[in-house]
Amino acid sequence: MKLRNCSESMAALSADVKKLLARTKLAVLPEDYYLVHLPLDTRLIPAEWFRPATTRFALFIREARGITLVVPRRKWLRMRNIFGEHRLHGPMRVITLEMPDSLDVSGYISAVIQVLAQARISIVPVSSVSRDHILVKKPDLPRSVRLLRQFLQSCGE
Repeated sequence: MKLRNCSESMAALSADVKKLLARTKLAVLPEDYYLVHLPLDTRLIPAEWFRPATTRFALFIREARGITLVVPRRKWLRMRNIFGEHRLHGPMRVITLEMPDSLDVSGYISAVIQVLAQARISIVPVSSVSRDHILVKKPDLPRSVRLLRQFLQSCGE
C-alpha cells in the first residue's frame, strides 16, 4: 500500500495546513487505555479518574445514549467492580499530535485521519483546544506511528 504524502496525494491541502502538519510532533502516551461505555443512569464516576496528579489523559462524554469514558487500564482494573453493566473496548493506545494553535486552519485533522484510514487502521479521534489525540488499538500502534511520522515528515519536504 502506497503511503500518502503531502506532495503527491494531499495536493489539495492548503499551504497553511501543510506547514502545520510539518511542525506537528507525535507523542505516544505510555499507558494502555480502555474505552468504556456505561448506561446513562450510571451515577458514580470516581473523581480519581480525572485528578491531574494521577491521570495523564482521561475523557468523559455524556450523551443521550450513555456515558463514554476513556481511562487508563490500571485505573479501570482497580475500579471496574463499582460498575454493573458496561461495554469495554481495548486495550487502546493514545497518540497525541502536538502542534501550534490550529483553530484557524481547516483540514488538519482530516488529513491525518485519511492517512490511517487508507491503511485500514480503525481510530477514535479526540480533539481539545490545544491538541488532537488519536486512540488506536494497541496492536495497530507501531504501524500507526510509522505511517504518521512518514506523512508528517513528507509535509516538510
